[in-house]
Amino acid sequence: MSNQLVKSWMSTPVITVSEETPLSEARKLIADKKIRALPVMRDDRLVGIITRRGLLRLDLSILGEGSWHTNADLEDEKVGRVMTLKPLTILPDSSIPKAARIMLENKITALPVVENEKLVGIVTNSDILRFLIAAYTEMKKPIYIKNYMTDEVVSIEKTTSLLEAHRLMGTKRIRSLPVVEDDQLVGMVTRTDLMSSDPSRMVSRNNQELSLKILTQDVEKLMTTPVITISQDEEIDAAARVMLDHKIHVLPVMDDEKKMVGIITESDLFLMVVQKFYS
Repeated sequence: MSNQLVKSWMSTPVITVSEETPLSEARKLIADKKIRALPVMRDDRLVGIITRRGLLRLDLSILGEGSWHTNADLEDEKVGRVMTLKPLTILPDSSIPKAARIMLENKITALPVVENEKLVGIVTNSDILRFLIAAYTEMKKPIYIKNYMTDEVVSIEKTTSLLEAHRLMGTKRIRSLPVVEDDQLVGMVTRTDLMSSDPSRMVSRNNQELSLKILTQDVEKLMTTPVITISQDEEIDAAARVMLDHKIHVLPVMDDEKKMVGIITESDLFLMVVQKFYS
């Protein structure tokens, strides 16, 4: 593709926070602005980053073994105490496929764009999807979803607890779990859904029992239904369009009989971008 430069696809201006920003305010910004990452600045210099995924890990890690004695309340914490230090960055004249490779290999959802030590933009998953859609028109042969989907899908039942869903995502290193009943897809639970339950807000010396009650409830109360799906015979740019339009990062893949035969994620689409466009 003729125009692959990061500066042509990055998001700008960038919403940022400081090290002194309360964690509650950062959480609200991510939710209200529907973004996945907040660069952390000190005197106009990038010093860290905080992500929606990182907040989720923080939310649930405090509820691990022995945590009931910590009496922690994360809402009083500052961004600077929990941010990721020295985040990976990219230059504006680098290529988008290179950005996709860095994000894929490091399992990150955003890549700050820095030039002369100044933050000038940010590359997000959505920017990579926009590039894929534009670049796909120049492909000489169609690429089908069934060639990039994962066909070994980890699924759960409606009665699975939120805590067990989180454990599965952690051990399997996945970000979503289809909910199946009688071999039929009835819902979907993602890391974002788990984050919306926001157990950390309940973790304090006075209401730990309530937090535990939240985490032991069934995923049925939280799952997304009906589920947006896609056919295995669709071309891969169709998956990118659906994800971009609906702001989702995963699609169950169905066969002609409407049975789930796989799952395709943003990471699968990033892999296609790297394989076809990175040199």
